[in-house]
Amino acid sequence: MLAQLDQHPGSRDALGKIRRLYELIGNLHTYLLQNEASIVNYCRRYWSGLPISSSPAESAANSLVNARMNKKRQMRWSPIGAHRVLQVRAAVADGRLKKAKLNLAA
Repeated sequence: MLAQLDQHPGSRDALGKIRRLYELIGNLHTYLLQNEASIVNYCRRYWSGLPISSSPAESAANSLVNARMNKKRQMRWSPIGAHRVLQVRAAVADGRLKKAKLNLAA
């Protein structure tokens, strides 16, 4: 196919673009093969009822921190305290806190 395009006048630009496309597709193929084990199958997670996004936890943490870091409130958090609360919220969101409790109880 590339040889046929090469014979037509004005097709040099198209030929270069096609070669570049083949190169990019090859790079994508290599990336997918090398990272196959770490690529998340979001479809499978969704249909299994597993979370596919951390946005609910991030939103809750943002609203909580914004409410407590507001200077107009009487009970404010220090930056260190806010950081610690966010660490706990993240541990709850990704299941680390539940696993830690089970390990401590055993």
